Amino acid sequence: MSTACPICGGRGRPRFRLPAAGTELGVDADAFRPSSERFGAVSGTVQRCERCRHGWVADPPEPEDVSGAYADAADPVSLREEAGQMETARRALLAVEEVVTPGRMVDVGCWTGSFLAAARQRGWDPVGLEPSKWAADRAAERGLDVRVAELGDDGLEAGSCRLVVLCDVLEHLIDPRAALDRSATLLEPGGALFLTVPDAGSVLARLLGRRWWSVLPMHLQYFTRRSLGQLLTDSGFTVRSVRTHAKVFTARYYAERLGGYSDPAGRAAVRVAEAVRLADRLVAPDLRDRLAVIATRPR
Repeated sequence: MSTACPICGGRGRPRFRLPAAGTELGVDADAFRPSSERFGAVSGTVQRCERCRHGWVADPPEPEDVSGAYADAADPVSLREEAGQMETARRALLAVEEVVTPGRMVDVGCWTGSFLAAARQRGWDPVGLEPSKWAADRAAERGLDVRVAELGDDGLEAGSCRLVVLCDVLEHLIDPRAALDRSATLLEPGGALFLTVPDAGSVLARLLGRRWWSVLPMHLQYFTRRSLGQLLTDSGFTVRSVRTHAKVFTARYYAERLGGYSDPAGRAAVRVAEAVRLADRLVAPDLRDRLAVIATRPR
């Protein structure tokens, strides 16, 4: 078990221990779908750094088990929520385009391709990487260029991209530093990186502890503003902006997520949203427990 912080090398102490029950440690396709509601479940003991407060799974699952879970993951709820995903991407691109103009971009872990579709509408030349065949097939149905691959097995040329997108990706990786190194290689001089992660240092995350909805079997890293900033700097990036990140979903989706705490509460929340005819309205509550970062590669 690794007790040295993978970001700063500080000493770690156990934060969330692996439950005694279960032999697969939560590493399966159902646990790794985006709308998973296994709040509070972990795939290994989570350590937290005494120095930068970064958290990480110190005894992670085998890489082939993780890759297999992602390859088999499917989530029909994603199809229903694509309008909100498109709006989330549009808002992100508005911020990105304050730093770089449209050009070639790659979205790593693009899922069903909503970010790609929004980027294409704004004049970008997008390509996606996605390990889930189910999600990649949906993206292909939308006429998008998506490769069933992971970062590092992407076949892209060095310096070929103006933008690399890592939305909800770094927290899933055993080695996030390697992902940033590869991203830097793909970027042209002055190119930009856009990434989002849950903020484990947020007030909400600290208040909820293990019951925070971003404590999930698929998450192997728990970033704070400090640890993410240090990782980016160490990887040669210049951080241009750090903002909170509100995702756009239907009110129904957010109501359903309460089922991760209590099935009756989730069902009741959906009924209320339907009764007041707000269930299908797009909403974007900013709970200030997510980070969106834009960083650039030196020219």
